[in-house]
This record gives sequence, C-alpha cells and structure tokens, in this order.
Amino acid sequence: MRRSMVRLAGLMLATALLGAACAPQAAPTPGAVTTLLKDDFSQTTSGWDKYSGAEGQVGYDHGHYLIRVDQPQIYLWGTPGLSLADAVVEVDATDVAGPLNNEFGVLCRFAKDGDKSSFYFFAISSDGYYVSGKVVQNRLTDLDPADFKPSGAIHTGAAASNHLAATCQGNHMTFAVNATPLASFTDDELKFGDVGLMAGTFDEAGVAIHFDHIEVKKP
Repeated sequence: MRRSMVRLAGLMLATALLGAACAPQAAPTPGAVTTLLKDDFSQTTSGWDKYSGAEGQVGYDHGHYLIRVDQPQIYLWGTPGLSLADAVVEVDATDVAGPLNNEFGVLCRFAKDGDKSSFYFFAISSDGYYVSGKVVQNRLTDLDPADFKPSGAIHTGAAASNHLAATCQGNHMTFAVNATPLASFTDDELKFGDVGLMAGTFDEAGVAIHFDHIEVKKP
C-alpha cells in the first residue's frame, strides 16, 4: 500500500545518506545555451552523486545512472550540482529489477539546509501510477494528484522504459510521461536549486532503475 507517511520516512533517511556525495560540476553560464546539461552517463566523471552502502547504490553503471534501493521504505536520489530557477528535465527511465510497486522520477529546485532537503518531485511506478508534489525541510506534500493515480500513458511491467519530462517554470510545475501530460500544479515556496533523479521502495526492497539520456533545458 502506498502511504505518504511511509514515503516521508524514506526521504528523510535518503537526505542523510547522500549528504557527503561527490563534488558537483559547475553550473553553465546562464543564458549561454538552451541546453543546460546533457548526459548519457558514459563518462563516470560528469559530476553526478555516487553512493554505495547497505541501503543501496547511486551512481554510474555501464552507460546508465543507477539508483538501486536495497531496503524497504527507503528513497535515494542523485544530483549533478546545478543551481537553477527554471528548468525542463527530460530523461529515460527503465525498470531493471525489484517490485513493480515502486516509485522513480525526477526532482527540481533541490536544496539542502544541514540535514534537511527541499525539492519538487515528479514520479511514476512500474505498475502504472504517478504522483507529484514537494518536500520542504523533509516534510512531504503531494500536490497534483493528492496521491498516486493510474495512467495508461505509463509503460508498465519489468524492463519497461518511460520518457519523463518535468517543467519547473516560475510557480507553475508540469509533468508528462511518454509525451502525455499527467499533472500540473502551482506553488511559490521553492525558488531555485538543483535537478535530480530518484527511486524508492515501499514494503518490498530491491528496486533498481536505470536512467539515461538526461537533458536539462531552459523552459
């Protein structure tokens, strides 16, 4: 069963896990190009977070970015070290292993304050559900939809791939999967921060997601 309180506990733990990630790459000069970041993860020095421990693994994996979660009710993420107000984040995500009752997706305006994190999130599951919302100082709020909702636009099952696209522009946030708009909301609380990729578990551990061909652009 999916519950917001379960996911909140996982997010708080993930904040502590990735507090000592590898050094980020420098942000591109604003206004220089439309594409702010483009990565196929073929180079393991492109600046994304790396972590390996009992809770799982985050990092480069043979031309992909892997997030594997080895404990139930845990969420892990990785970021490249950008600082942006507005961004469009597009990425391909493929289910590699674990239960279909999972959660994976993208982040924007990610920022840390000590051991607390804030960001907007946009996520799907391998059994065909989606959700979006925000975390502020480790406190989670689902915004649109209010909880997981099903969508036929999501490719389901083991080894399924989906193209995720999230736009954070001003106070307007939108989320599309496989070119189908699914969610949108307005919110004024978070102004700027990093982008990121995330995956998590519910009652069953072993979720593994490959991310590839990420592109971050100006809206």
